[in-house]
Amino acid sequence: MKKFLLIILVSLINNAYASDYNYVASDHELKFKDGTYEQTKQRIIIGRNITFDSYQAFGEIGFGEDITEGQSIGSGSDYDYYKIGFETKYFDTLDFSMHFESKLNSSGKDNNELQIKTKYKF
Repeated sequence: MKKFLLIILVSLINNAYASDYNYVASDHELKFKDGTYEQTKQRIIIGRNITFDSYQAFGEIGFGEDITEGQSIGSGSDYDYYKIGFETKYFDTLDFSMHFESKLNSSGKDNNELQIKTKYKF
């Protein structure tokens, strides 16, 4: 895992193509169930977007916190976060994107997600 994070950090430094870029982002989610507040999720992200011909690849690393109802900021469940993926377009009609996301919780089980999206335009 440490080698993987090191590779991502090294790739953040090297600007090989003009359309490649680094970014810093924040992500906030408020979850409600039947109109009642349940949970807040927030994370800080450092990322890199790289373009190879018609493919756009990206990698993100960061950290976050899940806060349930009644908890204050800083007392929630914290985690490390990473996400990698790519997207491309075939024949100007078929969009394809895929990403893998992992949330490495400091306590409890880790959460992983693989998401594949396709869209055909006609």
